[in-house]
Amino acid sequence: MIRITNLLKQFSGGGASGAPAVRAVDDISFELPAGKVLTLLGPSGCGKTTTMRSVAGLEKPNGGTIEIGDRTVFSAAEAINLRPNQRRVGMVFQSYAIWPHMTVVQNVAYPLKGNVEKQTMRDRAMDALRLVGLDHLADRRAPNLSGGQQQRVALARALVAEPEVLLLDEPLSNLDAKLRDSMRQEIRELQQKLGITALYVTHDQSEALAISDLVAVMSHGKIIDFGEPERIYSRPNSREVAEFIGMANIIDVEGVRRDGERWVGQSDLGPVAIDRPGELPAECGLLIRLEDIEVLSDPGDHTENVWQGRISSALYLGAYYECMIEVGDRRLRTHMTRRSYPKAGDNVYVHVPARALHVLPKLGVDFADEEIDAHEAAVS
Repeated sequence: MIRITNLLKQFSGGGASGAPAVRAVDDISFELPAGKVLTLLGPSGCGKTTTMRSVAGLEKPNGGTIEIGDRTVFSAAEAINLRPNQRRVGMVFQSYAIWPHMTVVQNVAYPLKGNVEKQTMRDRAMDALRLVGLDHLADRRAPNLSGGQQQRVALARALVAEPEVLLLDEPLSNLDAKLRDSMRQEIRELQQKLGITALYVTHDQSEALAISDLVAVMSHGKIIDFGEPERIYSRPNSREVAEFIGMANIIDVEGVRRDGERWVGQSDLGPVAIDRPGELPAECGLLIRLEDIEVLSDPGDHTENVWQGRISSALYLGAYYECMIEVGDRRLRTHMTRRSYPKAGDNVYVHVPARALHVLPKLGVDFADEEIDAHEAAVS
């Protein structure tokens, strides 16, 4: 449904200082299949909103092509740049952009103005409001709505013209945490019900993982990882992605060698066993997700990847404790159940299954291309 090829958007530096031009979007390419949700994920300034605005026609790129369905809506080479209202996209802005002097139904009907009769406008606006559960507030003044209701109005307005693609630019960032969780579920259910293609922008990792079929992680205008949420989270392709997506412990391992059915190496935690087929480099990093760490009162039957440590802090977060465990000179972050009642000073053992370790390049060391290919083929 959306195909972007070699997209480039550059902002001139200018000014008295003669600052160089900034590439907000730096030669990116991706495809979004029909009926799927792709989330552009990354920190502020990474280029995700500029990419979305380019798709919407609100920014004119400096290079590349953008195709929506079977139409080219932008091509630098062919001098094609369709206006936003010609692209058949609906957009939900971060600020919602609700007009305060209009009623709810007038806000929703506005994209149809001048294209259909007045009664048809209202009928279609009411249909869109029913989709988001706000038809009973159709004639209320827009300023008299809660934040969640305004978000639903913005969503209904984006859908009323029956767009081919729905664009959502951090639509939940202005909501409180509880409402944000419920609204992301509603948006996902609505998207699946309508089967609409959606491009979503957020800096919230959990939001991206929950709502997406595909995730593109962006940094400095480039896509640094692309794939399904589970793969991005469990098997990121770099340290940068591993540290950005969820909470992570990353340890460096040296002297990696084959030992029977396992790879073994040395880290500042102690000896480490890695259960991975294929070849591994002699030096690498290992990703340990918080949920893969088992905290024990004694080592039990475990003979590998079990290390003695001490809890240095235990923060009660309701459903679980977030703990820091000192193992030698290292600190590992993990979650412990609230019924385990951990406290600072407790002596514990930490166990990580060899199969739970994901291999990353060591800091300052790049894998050779053949090592990356072999490792990706093995873990896939």
